[in-house]
Amino acid sequence: MYVIIMGAGRVGYLVARMLEEDGHDVTIIELDRERAKELSGMVNGLVIQGDATDTKTLEEANIKQAAAFAALTGKDDANLLACILAKNLNPNVRTSLRISNPKNKRIFEEVSDLKKYFDFVISPEEIAAEYISRNITAPGFDRVLFPKEGAEIVRFIIDEDSEVSGKLVRDLKLPKDALIIAVYDEKGNLIIPSGDTKLPKKGQIIVFAKNGVLSEVKELLEKKVKGEEVQAS
Repeated sequence: MYVIIMGAGRVGYLVARMLEEDGHDVTIIELDRERAKELSGMVNGLVIQGDATDTKTLEEANIKQAAAFAALTGKDDANLLACILAKNLNPNVRTSLRISNPKNKRIFEEVSDLKKYFDFVISPEEIAAEYISRNITAPGFDRVLFPKEGAEIVRFIIDEDSEVSGKLVRDLKLPKDALIIAVYDEKGNLIIPSGDTKLPKKGQIIVFAKNGVLSEVKELLEKKVKGEEVQAS
């Protein structure tokens, strides 16, 4: 897949590297001349020093052949304008809009006339703040956040000392707003569970749950069998 990224700060650069590692073709458009020069030796794809809010620059990057365009600078207005131009030049391109100000994110999502210009809106700052606050108030989870839905995907490790080890899923009595969506055994084999699935003696459980029941889920899945404490020698 051919992807154009506008802005190569920390977010844009990391996205470009990840895409290249997955085998995608990436072109970066970077306004800062020194940063563009630096990037040319750090990525495999083309680096264009220019302004992605300029039609000529987008055409130089071959926007009409791109499958995706990601505007990832720290400037909301520039990102929005670039997505609008990209869609006008290539109606089929999938646009990703970075919004640094969460207030702007809500405005852009609510204005119906703007929605047609971007397919995905992301606010790294908002996600980071949510992630930090959740780990402060409810620590100890290996989590993926869904801030808008008030839910998370959380991973739990089980072993022979886990009380749920070897039990059937239907016997766990999880709260209503929690669902086991995947189970991995000790060898890493994936199981899409049903109520009749027997949990492995050792492995991982992946749970999708609303924030309000996470503490209850954590207590249930991390509970150890009695007598697990090792006697001091």
